[in-house]
Amino acid sequence: MTGTGKEQLLAQFSSYLDAVEPDIEADKEADLFSLFTEMAALRNEVKIESRQFKSALEEFKQAFTVLQNSHERLNTELAQSKQTQQQALDKISKTLLLEFLELYDRLDAGLCALNAFQPKSHWFGTCDQEQHFIASIQEGQAMTLQRLEQILATHQVKAIDSFGRILDPHRMKAIETIKDEAHEDGTVAEEFRKGFTWNDEVLRMAEVKVVKNQKVER
Repeated sequence: MTGTGKEQLLAQFSSYLDAVEPDIEADKEADLFSLFTEMAALRNEVKIESRQFKSALEEFKQAFTVLQNSHERLNTELAQSKQTQQQALDKISKTLLLEFLELYDRLDAGLCALNAFQPKSHWFGTCDQEQHFIASIQEGQAMTLQRLEQILATHQVKAIDSFGRILDPHRMKAIETIKDEAHEDGTVAEEFRKGFTWNDEVLRMAEVKVVKNQKVER
């Protein structure tokens, strides 16, 4: 191609480019349409994700409520179970402690009998071997009784102090009365059977003799 032909071709192409004008408005409309389309799609996605999040939140609330109710129910059942176990343990402990008190009564009565023992035979009273034997039994009985009292005290079992006090109907039981002008009515004059408390509750009532000077008017 000659130089003149090239120049003519370039001139035609330049004229064509000058004749073609860009459609700016159409480009703007296309851009706005694309923007609106993308915004609508984004809004739909936001709505979908919002509904999914709200649904997940509701499910989480329900699961949390179920878990909280289960936890409260479990705590209630555990508390009831502990209470039942404690009641059963207290019942067994009370039975055993009452058996210990029966043993205490026998040891105490035996020791009182030994302390009050008076030999009828003059020969027995002058025999050192027999006197030493009785003293040994008394000492052993006293040690056993003291040890039993320590065991009871370890389990919070305490004797009720009733002698010389006014009758407490919640802790003492009057099984006999006596007239004694030197003391006011209701005073415990003698204790037949010692009473005990366990954890500040009455384990066994004391059986006592009570002063009663006044006659009941009918």
